[in-house]
Amino acid sequence: METIKQPKIKKVKHLKLSTEKKKAWDIFSKYIRTRDAQNCPMEGKVYCITCGKPYPAFGIGCIQAGHFIPGRHSSILFDERNCHSQCYNCNVNLKGSWVKYETFMLKTYGPLVIQELKFLDTQNPHYRAIDYVDIQDKFKEKLEQLKAQLNK
Repeated sequence: METIKQPKIKKVKHLKLSTEKKKAWDIFSKYIRTRDAQNCPMEGKVYCITCGKPYPAFGIGCIQAGHFIPGRHSSILFDERNCHSQCYNCNVNLKGSWVKYETFMLKTYGPLVIQELKFLDTQNPHYRAIDYVDIQDKFKEKLEQLKAQLNK
C-alpha cells in the first residue's frame, strides 16, 4: 500500500499589533522626511522646520519626523499635517520647540487645521494590526509616487 503525501498547508501569519504599528511608523517617517526633502536645494538634506538648519534626510545624525501635537495618540500619529522634519535637538531636547512649530503651522495650514488636529487628538480610535498594515500600504504607495515625481 502506497502512502500519499499530503500537501503542506501554509500557516497564516499572525499579525502582532506592536510590530505592525512600528512598521507603519517606519514607512510614515520615511515618507515625511522624503516629502520635506523637496524643499531643500541641497541633495539628501532636509531643513528642520523649527530651527531651519539642514540635516541629512537619512542615516547617522538624520532629521526626525516630529509631531506638532505631541504624544503618540493613534488618531493623529499618522496625520501628515501633524508631522514634519525636525532635528533631534528641536524634537527631543527642546520638546518639539513648540512655539516655533506653532508659528510654522499657522503660516502653513492656518488656525482651522490646528483646531481640527486638536479635536482629532481627543478621539480614541482602536486600531487593529490589520489597520496598521493598511497604513503601511498607503504610505508605501505615497512614498513610491513621491520618489517617481522626484526622479522626473
